[in-house]
Amino acid sequence: MPPRPVSYVPPTTTVLIADDHALVRDGLRGLVAHVLGEVNFVEADDGESLLRAAAGEPPARLALVDLNMPGMERGFRLAELARRHPGLPLVVISALTSPDVVRRTLEIASVHAFIPKSAPSGQICAAIEAALQGVRLPFAQRVSDLRRPDLVLTPRMEEVRQLLRQGMSNKQIAGALGLSEGTVKNYMSEILRALNVSNRTQAAQLDADSL
Repeated sequence: MPPRPVSYVPPTTTVLIADDHALVRDGLRGLVAHVLGEVNFVEADDGESLLRAAAGEPPARLALVDLNMPGMERGFRLAELARRHPGLPLVVISALTSPDVVRRTLEIASVHAFIPKSAPSGQICAAIEAALQGVRLPFAQRVSDLRRPDLVLTPRMEEVRQLLRQGMSNKQIAGALGLSEGTVKNYMSEILRALNVSNRTQAAQLDADSL
C-alpha cells in the first residue's frame, strides 16, 4: 500500500532537490515521496542551477540542498538562495559537518535542519516534516559518525578526558591533576579539536562509546 500523504501537503507541492550526484538525488526523491506522497520534483546539480530552479514556477515548498556541490562557494550560494527566497524552507544535507560549518549554516534563518549525509533515513524524513511545519531542528550527529581512526591524544589529554567522562568540571579536573584551570581549558580545547566535536558532552559520549 503506498504511503499516505501527510494532511498539510497539497498534491501540487513542488520539492527542490540539489545534489551533484544523481544517485543521491534518486535516494532523496524516494525519501520525500515516502513522507509526502506524490509531489513534483525539480532538481539541481550545482550552485547556478540551484538558484535557477528556486526561481522557477510553480515555486518550491521545500528545498533539500547539498552544501558541497560545485559552485556553492563555501556556502555563500546557500546564503544567497536564502536572501532571494526567504520563505523557502531549507534542509541542508552535507558530508561537511565541522562545527564551524554547521554553526554558520544554521545561522541562516530559513535553514530548518542540518543533516549529515551519513544520517539514517529516519532523521532525514523527520527533517522534511519539520521544515514543512516551520520547525527548526537542532543539529544531531551520531556518536559513531564522530569517530576518527587517526585519533591521537597525549597521555595528559587522555587523563583529562577520562575525568571529563566522570562528569568533572574544569575546576575539579584541575584540582585532581594539580593543574591550573586555564591549563585544563587549553587541554579541553585540544581534546575537542582532536575528537572533531563541538562540546564536552559529545567528547564524553564519544569516549564512552569507543571503549
